[in-house]
Amino acid sequence: MVELKNIKVFYKGVCALNNINLKIEKGIKLGVVGQSGSGKTTLCKILSGIEKNFEGEIIWNYKNNKIQFVFQDPVSSLNPRMKIFDIVTEAAVLNGIKDKHKLFNIFKNVINEVGLSVEVGDKYPHQLSGGQRQRVAIARSIIINPDLIIFDEPISSLDVSLASQILNLIYELHNKYRFTLIFVSHDISSIYYLTDNVVVLLNGEIVEEGPTSKVIEKPVHPYTRLLISSVLFTDKKYSSYILPEKKLVRSLCPFVSRCFYAEDICEKYSGDFFDISYNHRVKCLRYRDL
Repeated sequence: MVELKNIKVFYKGVCALNNINLKIEKGIKLGVVGQSGSGKTTLCKILSGIEKNFEGEIIWNYKNNKIQFVFQDPVSSLNPRMKIFDIVTEAAVLNGIKDKHKLFNIFKNVINEVGLSVEVGDKYPHQLSGGQRQRVAIARSIIINPDLIIFDEPISSLDVSLASQILNLIYELHNKYRFTLIFVSHDISSIYYLTDNVVVLLNGEIVEEGPTSKVIEKPVHPYTRLLISSVLFTDKKYSSYILPEKKLVRSLCPFVSRCFYAEDICEKYSGDFFDISYNHRVKCLRYRDL
């Protein structure tokens, strides 16, 4: 569907994304994972067109792609002065649908699909709960049958029960509409449940990429192992993969100064990917030894 080539983004001299090369196939569910500040949201802004100041190239295989964005905080993304009906149908109106009867039927269909009733149409965002607001945001995103929907940390502000419901809703909507889905999260469990493929971001770089099951069940990069160990394991299986500022090694590896496995050989690392298996690759010179 889309290919990113050598994407770089700088904010006030700081590199937010560095040499991002990524192919996203049509209809796939892609997870993007990493700690805060790793470049997840910046990557999404590039894909959605919100961020236009970047180096590199974005190649779309289809013209006139319809892209929707579901933000982390529905409170700030929903206009407090607009009623829910107008919020949800706004994109449909902008796409030329003016007939009120037709708009109501469209609204009824999408609002029911996200588990809400048409009565919410007369309410304002502040009159809804957090879970309801996120459902409204999702309804707004699917109303024009988009090619791509980007979900940027959509469950981070919800409790466990509501988060589970929203994940299930996203899964069901993807099965029905088959849009390309990008799901951004720092939560490995959500990524594992929802996505087909995953990219792991660290300091603006992709350090591991592949099928979600392979990356999470058999992580290769020490940073990926650290992320997974903090969520999926209660034993000390991966407890020694990182030491704080163990030593400074001159290398193009973004993790080298904190990596337990860093050795002098890492100074020779060129920054290239190594293929582990089909569609599974990693940025680590010592991956065979881990």
